[in-house]
Amino acid sequence: MPLPNSSSLPVAAASRSRAWRRIGATLGVATAVLLLAGCDLPWSGSPTAKDPEVRPSELTDAAGQPCPQELPIGEDPSGHGFGIEEVADERPTLLVPQEAWVCQYNTFDVGTTASGGAVYGWSRAGRPKPVAATDLPDLQDALDDLAPADRSGGCNADLGPRWMVVYSHDGDLTGVVVDDYGCRDVRLTDNPTATPPGADNQEGTVGGVLDGGAAILDVLGVGRSN
Repeated sequence: MPLPNSSSLPVAAASRSRAWRRIGATLGVATAVLLLAGCDLPWSGSPTAKDPEVRPSELTDAAGQPCPQELPIGEDPSGHGFGIEEVADERPTLLVPQEAWVCQYNTFDVGTTASGGAVYGWSRAGRPKPVAATDLPDLQDALDDLAPADRSGGCNADLGPRWMVVYSHDGDLTGVVVDDYGCRDVRLTDNPTATPPGADNQEGTVGGVLDGGAAILDVLGVGRSN
């Protein structure tokens, strides 16, 4: 029996090797899809809030000051001025931003706890800065990704400013407060000048703490990592 042409052996071997690599890659993708399908994301079972009611007078009522001078605190289980800490029960349904402003808030001392710890307030630094119209679609995408906070991992034990994005939809204002420290927690307010961020029983947003703050800061180009 004649032997195969020796020059064809490397070509045949290389062809078989490429075929096996393609098969392996296909199996790897299929396996990854099956694993993701069988592994629920932390927020995948969370309900979604109903559509908020539009209150068109809020922008006018704010008299050109969409961000208050100080953030209202409301419920504060830690006693240190960080506000609500309970994880949100549902994903928010938010109105589309048509105009937006961003404000930075820094801590200031307002007292001490019974054990001698600091109690903080949050004061606005400077004036509200308009968000560029070209950034509003990306901001909307980041808002759509907000979900109940996942507390299975750890957070940095640091402290920094807070940022609040206030946006208008047909005159209705919504505030999105992001911690520029720790897990970059998000708290929402349906009336930035009066309702404490993250408060329960809000008509226009959800109460509790949400994940997704880092993406919002990235879109706006603010924060300690930008």
